[in-house]
Amino acid sequence: MKRTALAIVFASAALGLWAQQVTKVGICDFSRVLNTSYRESKTVREFYEAQQTIKKEQAAVEKEIADLENQRLEADKAANADLVLQLERRLSEKRRYLDDYKKIKGDWVRQQAERILSSSNFLRDILEVVKVVAESEGMALVVRSDAAGSELILFNIPEIDITEKVIKEIFRRAGKTYTGGGN
Repeated sequence: MKRTALAIVFASAALGLWAQQVTKVGICDFSRVLNTSYRESKTVREFYEAQQTIKKEQAAVEKEIADLENQRLEADKAANADLVLQLERRLSEKRRYLDDYKKIKGDWVRQQAERILSSSNFLRDILEVVKVVAESEGMALVVRSDAAGSELILFNIPEIDITEKVIKEIFRRAGKTYTGGGN
């Protein structure tokens, strides 16, 4: 009877300790890790430059369309039907060009991004660093806090954000010093 009572007491104590185990969760701004850690990479730098060129070209065409729309409104106010028709044709051509441009360049950007992410263990290396940092912090789970995972996070405290530690570790492994900081 004493043995049974002792077994129950020890089992209850062990169960109580087990029930109080806390799972530590972390967050990481994965987009920021990518941007900060690999912006010095020639391939990534060229990709971002190409993206900026595409955005500038798109903005220029959108401005041309807005200007043509204003001209069409003025021609309409002046009751110049021939000019209105001519401007509507030009607007239609510009809009079609812009739609094609967005589709073609958008596909190109997606292909280049996939190529960069799949090349030379790029993504696997980053995930390995996230894993090492999370384990060193005693975390059982890390959730993305950038756009891809932000809808999952309702509340967090800054202490669980491992983004800076991940970036520092990536720089350390590359033999560089990271002097950034903050968010």
